[in-house]
Amino acid sequence: MTNEEVEMYYKQAMAFLGQGDFNKSIEFFDNALDIDNQYSPAWNNKGVALLNLKSYKEALNCFEKVISLNAKDNMALYNKAYVLLILEEYDLSVQTFDLFLKRYSKKDDFYKFALYLQAKCFYNLKEYQKATDLLKKALKKDKNFEEGKELLKLVLKEIKPLPFQ
Repeated sequence: MTNEEVEMYYKQAMAFLGQGDFNKSIEFFDNALDIDNQYSPAWNNKGVALLNLKSYKEALNCFEKVISLNAKDNMALYNKAYVLLILEEYDLSVQTFDLFLKRYSKKDDFYKFALYLQAKCFYNLKEYQKATDLLKKALKKDKNFEEGKELLKLVLKEIKPLPFQ
């Protein structure tokens, strides 16, 4: 088996992933990984497919495999942190988002969403000031960021409860 075959399976898997056929995409990612178990793009996107199927622990394993193959893979870090948030592993998620935010460019939406998702972790940990600070940073990047505005309202209610509550 050759690299061309790995690429062929990977491209087919990506086509199925793009069409929303997650089970079929996983089948083709697995075909690619059977040939080259070190092919990190297949591990990462298999994790994305599993995430869409709500197979969170399996997705987490895929993202951790990517990071073990390439510790500098920022998107795998982001994906891992996101799955940890879903699994309510808030402390681990915060630590993983910290790594991502330190290494990732501040210019695009992934940075803004990482700030927001990390703020969600802090909200769930009842660390409201940390959540507020992160949300303000996210909203500074995009003042029309509706999810950020909504979460900030929730956080501020916790900091300053309304009278008679």
